[in-house]
This record gives sequence, structure tokens and C-alpha cells, in this order.
Amino acid sequence: MLRIIVSLAALILSMSAQAFNVDKMIIISDDKENGIVTLFNDEPHSLFVQAQVDEIQIVDGSRIERTPYTRENLNDWKVTMTHQKLVLKPGEEKDVGIRSLCKTTNCERSEDLMFLLSFSPAKYREAGEELDGVEINYGFAPVYIIPTVIPKYDYQLFNNGNSLRIENNSNTMIKVFVDTCNDENTNGCKKKFTVFAGQYKTFTLTDSMQSNELNVTVTSHDNSYSKKEKVVRGKI
Repeated sequence: MLRIIVSLAALILSMSAQAFNVDKMIIISDDKENGIVTLFNDEPHSLFVQAQVDEIQIVDGSRIERTPYTRENLNDWKVTMTHQKLVLKPGEEKDVGIRSLCKTTNCERSEDLMFLLSFSPAKYREAGEELDGVEINYGFAPVYIIPTVIPKYDYQLFNNGNSLRIENNSNTMIKVFVDTCNDENTNGCKKKFTVFAGQYKTFTLTDSMQSNELNVTVTSHDNSYSKKEKVVRGKI
């Protein structure tokens, strides 16, 4: 069996238009620090799905440090999932709950807690059934975030003409909305970017998104923080 996991956007694993899917790639916990991700199976056969949790932290703007959750560090787990293994029948969808353990575990809350939830599917086979040919599976790894209770915002935006660089030194995730629409430019002129706590990202801007002055709105995950500004090309 050949298993292929495709990586996108540094933290997120995904493939578009695949038969196995998840409903979202960034999950923000609720007020009780819990969450839900929904898995879908549009394959004509059943899928066996295994889940893995990695606690992650971004270092030096781009390097990702992962701490896989295993039996050896069970006492340090900050979250758990309701299903570590499950079977999805053809056309079936199932919710997987993410439960915070911070009431029983000492959770450092000076910044967002971030976790990579990896879901790896394989064709489900009954006992004794042989594998026929090469099997290619596409996995997804949404990011689960428990936001810090004391957010501090510190970021820089750089308009490089054909790209926008965002350096997020905040202790929490930010959403960056860019709007270059005007009477002459009405299509493909708006976009949203998400940058995690401590992450530096450079996003390519299409021709319709490029402007000497970018109208930008930076918000928190729940919009409790919102700031508008113009980012001038080449200005530091």
C-alpha cells in the first residue's frame, strides 16, 4: 500500500476535490475550549481512518516544532479526540469531538495553544480480504486552536507589490482582509489571509490584488479586535 500525504501552507495537509474530506482546516475552540471537526467519505467503499494529535509551536517565524501525543507523554496531553480510529461507510459523515484537558493538565495560556489533527484514511477491508493493486490515500490535518485568554497584538505588514508579507509577533492568530476593489477593479480584488501566532508568511498577490496602497483590516479570530490601515508599497 502506498500512502501519500500532501502538505500545504506549512501547517495544513489537504487535497482539493478528494473523496475523503474534512469540513474545515482551521478549528477554533468554543468557550469551553472544545471543538468539532466533521469527516466525509464520498468513496464507493468504506474507509478506515486513524487520527493523530501533535501539539505544535512556530519558532523563528516559520519552523514548526511538533510534539506527537503518545502513551509515553499521556500526562502532558492538553486535548484528546473522541475517535482515534473510526470507519466511514460510503457517503457517511461523522463528527469527531476535540476535548480540552486543561482542567486537569497545567496548560500554559500566555499564547494560543495549537494542535495538528492528522486524519489518515485507508480502504477498509474485511478480515482476510486482499489488497488489489496500489492504494493512494490523501490525508488532511486541520489545525485546532485554543485561543489565549490574554491576547496581545503585535504584527507588521509589508506591501511588496506582487506580494504581502505578514509578520505576526502576536501571541494569537490574526486574520488579514485585503480589499483593492474600486470602480474599475471589481473581480478578484478581495482576499483573507490567516497567520498563526508567531508566524511569518509571504502571500502572492494576483494582478487584481496589487496596488500601491492596500486597504487592510486586521482582526482577531472572534472579531473582538479590529484595525484598519493602508499599507503603502515599499514602505517599512
